Amino acid sequence: MGPVSKGGNTASPDGNDLEKARLVEMVCHHIRSNISSSLTLMDLERQFGVRGYTIQRWFMEIMGISPRKYMEELRIHRLKRNLKKGEPMPGAIYDTGYRSQSWLYDDSRSKLGMVPGAYRNGGEGEVIYFLTGQCVLGAIIVAETEQGICAVSIGDSEEDLEKAIRTEFNRADLRKSERARERLNTLLQYFEGRELKLPVALRGTDFQRRVWSAIASIPYGETRSYNEIAELIGKPHAYRAVANACGANPVPLVIPCHRVVRKDGSLGGYALGADRKKYLLEMEKRNSARR
Repeated sequence: MGPVSKGGNTASPDGNDLEKARLVEMVCHHIRSNISSSLTLMDLERQFGVRGYTIQRWFMEIMGISPRKYMEELRIHRLKRNLKKGEPMPGAIYDTGYRSQSWLYDDSRSKLGMVPGAYRNGGEGEVIYFLTGQCVLGAIIVAETEQGICAVSIGDSEEDLEKAIRTEFNRADLRKSERARERLNTLLQYFEGRELKLPVALRGTDFQRRVWSAIASIPYGETRSYNEIAELIGKPHAYRAVANACGANPVPLVIPCHRVVRKDGSLGGYALGADRKKYLLEMEKRNSARR
């Protein structure tokens, strides 16, 4: 790939979509391979022979976030993994490439979704109510905190779903409780044609939250493409990042990511399975036609 070789800053200021995508893919791989290093735009410029501002602009177009933000999200992911393994906070942070805890404790809820100590201890100190049941697509689980619904999933068995949430928050105060019955009933009524309007308590990056907010605005019975969602949030080239945000949605059905499809109208991916996505879209289409 001539424009991004190390031989010089030869990349076109504008570039074509393939050129941009290939460069961004290479930058992502380089960042993932050097997550503990303090990479700067100058470092990336030297590595790929492309002006730093060009890398920044193309990365923003494709990924919807800057290289620096991408590295921070990878570091947060590694930190979560380290904390779940029970590593002490200083060592867990040091392994991410940061040398101070200050970056984490500043606005810590936007980074981990809960206070760092609680995440380290599998949600210790958090009270989460949940309940399981059966729907037309299989077993279903809903979990909520005082702020709103934090998890929804569908699977093959209620036991597997309960095990998964207990693994995710293995030291939280998890309570299988009738307190969550109203939320579960509302979800079950969705399969009978009711639109879902429920409060949510979501953990995610700023970009993910913007995507989820845009998805929540898609009317019942309609679809939007990944490209359209990207345009809606002001990042028209970030459709791949939009797809990733859909896959990370912790409350499917409530945030209806099944309504996001490919540009050509084909289904695209879905965390709960393509067959379930197809069923949900067809169900909503039938119900909309009756109204």
